Amino acid sequence: MIGAITGDIIGSVHEFANNERDDFPLFVERSSPTDDSLLTWTVAEACRDRAQNYRPYLVKAVQIASRPTNRARLGPAWGAGFSSWVAGGGKGNRESYGNGAAMRVSPVAWFHHDEAEVLRQAELSALPSHAHPEGVKGAQCTALAAWVARMTKDPEAVRKVGERFYGALPSLDEIRKNHRYNETCQGCVPECVAIAAGTRSFEEAVRFACSIRGDADTLGAIVGGISEGLWGVPKDISESARAIAEHAYPGMGEVWEWGGGE
Repeated sequence: MIGAITGDIIGSVHEFANNERDDFPLFVERSSPTDDSLLTWTVAEACRDRAQNYRPYLVKAVQIASRPTNRARLGPAWGAGFSSWVAGGGKGNRESYGNGAAMRVSPVAWFHHDEAEVLRQAELSALPSHAHPEGVKGAQCTALAAWVARMTKDPEAVRKVGERFYGALPSLDEIRKNHRYNETCQGCVPECVAIAAGTRSFEEAVRFACSIRGDADTLGAIVGGISEGLWGVPKDISESARAIAEHAYPGMGEVWEWGGGE
């Protein structure tokens, strides 16, 4: 789950930038946790609390961002549909297949040890705001890929998770050539699993995700959440991300202390 927050912070300055270079500095002055990190944080809180209802935790993420202590250099950039849903009290299940269901789900993979429970909790985390079948599918694939990565340390096992949900995954060359900005689960999750399974380190994976002209912070969060299970997050990168997260939103750094587990 710290991999997702770290990937989000790294990607934050590349969203909408159409970036194609992977040799960028990982952290710059404007690097910030976005809505992806805020939601990952509150989903982690739900998992820690053994909650079965993620709705209040998702609404809480927006409330945190509006506190006077907010010192993030970049705003959270909530999606319009999600913002409207929260403004309405988060009532009902919103039929969305946006990639928000996938970018926030990685804590599920760290707090649960059973595949069936990972899939169940991933669905529960998605349903309030991303109840469309593709939204649930994206959350479940991402959570299971992160869980398999954590349990096996095997990139091929991670790839098989992606194929189980989406069929054949694209190669890294195809992704770099063809990917364009996309905010849907079905347009991002298969490629994110392929990136995590096809690279050889956390840093390489996140750099790739943030250099394909896409929704860089969210791609970084999804890929980072999976790659953390395979490779871990290097200490220097982790410490830099934690400092930025804690400065922007006091309390977010606590996630680094939560090991998950049942």
